[in-house]
Amino acid sequence: MDMDAKLLQFYLDMKSPEAGPWNSSPQCLHTEVVTRDYIRKTFPVTEGMQVFNVGIGTGDWDDYLGYWLNGRGQLTSIEIDEEICELFTYRQKREGHPNPATIICKSIFDPSLPKEEFDLITLIGSAINEVGEFTRCLDACFRLLKRGGYIMFMANIKYSPIEMLQEYISNTNYTLEKQDLYDEFPEYPFYICKLRK
Repeated sequence: MDMDAKLLQFYLDMKSPEAGPWNSSPQCLHTEVVTRDYIRKTFPVTEGMQVFNVGIGTGDWDDYLGYWLNGRGQLTSIEIDEEICELFTYRQKREGHPNPATIICKSIFDPSLPKEEFDLITLIGSAINEVGEFTRCLDACFRLLKRGGYIMFMANIKYSPIEMLQEYISNTNYTLEKQDLYDEFPEYPFYICKLRK
């Protein structure tokens, strides 16, 4: 299948009977709006800002981050799935994204990743659950982060209870500066935290 056919299939899959109901639901849209508004209000974009996102998935969050940083900063996104990396790179190019992400197709645990290079790391949604190792994943993110940098951590309470994060932070020299709970939709309660190295 050529890349245009793969891209069409990607668009169709977003509206499929399996994905469509969630993607168009008030719960999903609320989560997207709150998360985007949170980063915009909590982390000022500075000249030359380097942002790192863990897990591309559909790429919507990465698209937004690129727009948010446009003209002032750069996004690097990591994803272990080669097909996702290839399609996301192609999609951003085909759609003419003005500030496309630099893609790293590796595991977050890859020892060759740069250390202390990023000002902000975003770890949102199901990314930490898909990685599968809560503590090790956070350790890897903090290694990538500059001293004084931040992690924006967002997760569903049901799958990554806030207590897990609080316990992790209590065993480190890092700081949990802010935590906000969003439970307007009881079937999808989530929280967002600002963590500082």
